[in-house]
Amino acid sequence: MIKHAFKTVMCNWFMITAGAFVLSSCVTETVDNAPRFAEAAVVSVQSPSARIAAGSRVAWHPDAVSFIADKRLGDTRLKSLIEQEIQANLKQKGLVVVDKAGGARYTIAYTAALESALDDDAIIRRYGLLPGNTQIPDDDASVEKGSLIIYMFENMMGGVIWRSAAQAGVHFDMSDEERAQRVAAVITAMFQSLPVEQPAEQPAEQPGE
Repeated sequence: MIKHAFKTVMCNWFMITAGAFVLSSCVTETVDNAPRFAEAAVVSVQSPSARIAAGSRVAWHPDAVSFIADKRLGDTRLKSLIEQEIQANLKQKGLVVVDKAGGARYTIAYTAALESALDDDAIIRRYGLLPGNTQIPDDDASVEKGSLIIYMFENMMGGVIWRSAAQAGVHFDMSDEERAQRVAAVITAMFQSLPVEQPAEQPAEQPGE
């Protein structure tokens, strides 16, 4: 099952990676280091011209959602948890999540994997950014470094306008409740840098106007 999932993921990466790196080679990017917290690190990169209007429609990218499962995590429903938190943060930013990519101005995608399936060299080569978390111990079999990369496409131009990567220790013996709290905290930190512009407030009408 894991081998089949890995093959599917690699096919998706092959389709999207070339376009993402062509874009990153011709656009000057700014990097924002998000706050660090216990065993987690976040780094974000965006196009300087990226301005996402609040109320814009966002859908899942049809070919760029990649989750590499690992049997050591058991039935944690981690994939659905990640996707729920991504959608919750999009809505919190004032964006509208829709089902069809064809009716959306933007599409969102992510890759999630443990280090044994996706190491730091592969991340920097495919996605062009790396949090570089070195806090996870190498001699503890109950924990492994996990990486989550989230990125947004602008559908009209067809390019990646924002990317964020996080690395944290994934504890195999963690309770579902604690895992959900940690995933929510990491994804919230990642979305802090998403460049959404809120509408300007209208001046209040004066009495008699």
